[in-house]
Amino acid sequence: MTAAGRILRLSADNMEEAIDTAVSVFLRGGIVALPTDTLYGISTLLPFSDRLYALKQRPFEKPLGIFLPSPTSMKLVSKQTISDELANCLLPGPVTLMFERLPTLPAEFNPGVANVACRVPDCPIVSMICRKLGQPLAQTSANVSGSPLNPTSIDHFKDLQPYIDLILDNGQIVSTGEGSTIVDLTVESKFRIVRSGCAEKETMKTLKSFGLTEIS
Repeated sequence: MTAAGRILRLSADNMEEAIDTAVSVFLRGGIVALPTDTLYGISTLLPFSDRLYALKQRPFEKPLGIFLPSPTSMKLVSKQTISDELANCLLPGPVTLMFERLPTLPAEFNPGVANVACRVPDCPIVSMICRKLGQPLAQTSANVSGSPLNPTSIDHFKDLQPYIDLILDNGQIVSTGEGSTIVDLTVESKFRIVRSGCAEKETMKTLKSFGLTEIS
C-alpha cells in the first residue's frame, strides 16, 4: 500500500488481500478505482451511487452502469432478452448490454431510469469482488465527466485520487483507450448500438449471427 493506504499495486501474491480490502471498503459505502479490460473504472455499492456522480461532476441524466460477476447474473437485475448462449459469446468482454431493469434494483440507483447497463469485464478481479460481495456494483470510468482523456493508467486520474478510498493499480491497461461498446437490447430480437466503443464490429457480427437485426 502507498499514499496513506489508498493505492494497492496488484500482483499474483496479493490478489486475495486486494479483494478482501476492496470488499471491506465497499461495505463501508466507499469508492474503489479498479482496472477493467478497457479502462480504469470507479465503483461503489448501488445505494451509494450518488457518490460517483459527485466525484465525477456527472449530470444525473447520464445513468451509471453496473458490474456483475458473470453473464448469468444479468437475469437477477434485468429482463434479459437474449439467450444465455449469446450472452456467453459476448461476455466477459468489452461490451455493455442494456436491458429493462428489474424492480429488485435499489431505488437509489439511477432513479427514474427504466433500463440498466450490464458490464462483465474480462478482468477476473472485478468478477471476484462482485462474487465475494454477493451484489452488483455501480460503475463508471475513472475521470471527470466530459473529460477527453480515457484512463488506462492510474496517473490519468490523479485529480480524483484524493477522493477515492482505494485504488487497485494493475499498471497500464493495454487497450485501444476506448470504452466498452454499449448495445441496447431492450427490444427482443433487435439491437441498437448506443456507443461504438472498442468492439463494435465484433459485437455486431456476433449479434447478427444469432439472428438479431439492427435498429437505428
